[in-house]
Amino acid sequence: MNTRIVIEWTRSTLRVAVAEGGEGRWRIRAVHSRPLGAAGGAGAALRALLRTTRTAGAQVIGVVPREQVLPRLVRFPAAEAGELAQMVELYAKAQLPYPREQTVMDFHVLNRQGGFSTVAVIACQREVVERTVAVLREAGLSPNVLTLSSWGVLEWYRRFRRGGTEPALVIHVDDTRTDLVLISEDRIVSSRGIGQGAADWGAGAEVAELLAAEVERSQAAIQKELPGVAVRAVVLTGSGDLAGWSEPLAQRLGCPVTAVEGASPLPRWPASASAAGSPVVVGGLACGALRGLLDLSPPEVRAHVRHREQVRELVAVGALLLGVLALGSGLLGLQAFRERRQARQLDQALAAVEPAARRLQEQSRSAQLVGGLLESRRLLARHLAGVFASTPPEVTLEALTFERAKREVVLRGHAASTQTVLEYIKQLEQLDGVGAVQLKHSTRRSSLSGERTEFELILRQREAS
Repeated sequence: MNTRIVIEWTRSTLRVAVAEGGEGRWRIRAVHSRPLGAAGGAGAALRALLRTTRTAGAQVIGVVPREQVLPRLVRFPAAEAGELAQMVELYAKAQLPYPREQTVMDFHVLNRQGGFSTVAVIACQREVVERTVAVLREAGLSPNVLTLSSWGVLEWYRRFRRGGTEPALVIHVDDTRTDLVLISEDRIVSSRGIGQGAADWGAGAEVAELLAAEVERSQAAIQKELPGVAVRAVVLTGSGDLAGWSEPLAQRLGCPVTAVEGASPLPRWPASASAAGSPVVVGGLACGALRGLLDLSPPEVRAHVRHREQVRELVAVGALLLGVLALGSGLLGLQAFRERRQARQLDQALAAVEPAARRLQEQSRSAQLVGGLLESRRLLARHLAGVFASTPPEVTLEALTFERAKREVVLRGHAASTQTVLEYIKQLEQLDGVGAVQLKHSTRRSSLSGERTEFELILRQREAS
């Protein structure tokens, strides 16, 4: 049975949910919580909470607050997942306000329509993610996934939903922060994070007014980014006087508001744990199927996770091979005492295995060919990324063609002067993987905006050594 550990902390509370299960069926085994003092010490507090919990081999999920990330909605031409990831990477390098090396990002597709994909690009400063990783490692944990609190709300909503009206705006009020997550057709359409919660707002009718104002801000942002998408229902959950807030909130917004206790959709959630803060995020992630979960783990963490998975697979294969070898050894020892007829049967069995071995060898060759083809595609993608990154603002590219048979990339464009074109050629010659750059032709032309030099370049890939 697999183990999953979900860790979330706010300014005042540390929460840990431990679940067991697999194959989409998870149940809560334990819930731990502890208040955090002004001096901090989340790592030490987490280590103390997990003192009696078996963490070896567990899937560890850390939670990053929604308000600490920067989302962008972008439309890209419809493409396969790999090509879409390359387009998102190019967009991030050119458009995000942070340097790419200081950013961790992931994306998810909202919809595909009319030959285009609407993609939500989620970026987070690397130092924010590294602080979360440092706290987990201080407690002796190696994270598998770092995801957003809004995705914990989505997993909770998937368990709560009973055919309600959508798009539904889930307002999750925690002790020191609030998430507003618009969900439709099992996906997050939009989300906002506020660095205030039940502990900051207190109690009374004015809280409903504050929540209504935040909902209206969310509606305005949604209408700006996704015209035609409107909030049709509100689900209010988390901490505070949910029942008391729901009626004035419904009157203010003019749509149905449902107040739901955070623990109600979570099986076997201890009643005593709810007093330590909202169970929505940690409970949703602990019990959820985690389909398409957003991952903001740094590249080195993702590489470490892949390495652990590969080691686990190798160990399983090794154990299987040892079992096969032990079984074969026993059979051979037994057959040594049998008659020649049994020896002939063994020969027949070995002969029957031989065609399977040949098929396996042929499959291995096919896998090597496919690997070579994929490597060629990756080299081309890196090559084109280098071309775009090396193109200065003074040079405008009008067309790009890849001649696969000749291993050539043809660039057509214009620049302010011939000298600019020559300098651009020198920059392209320095790119990794470029064997030669040929100026096929250049023409000096005059237009209403002034003179410019039109050019056509041929980039030949360097032959593999």
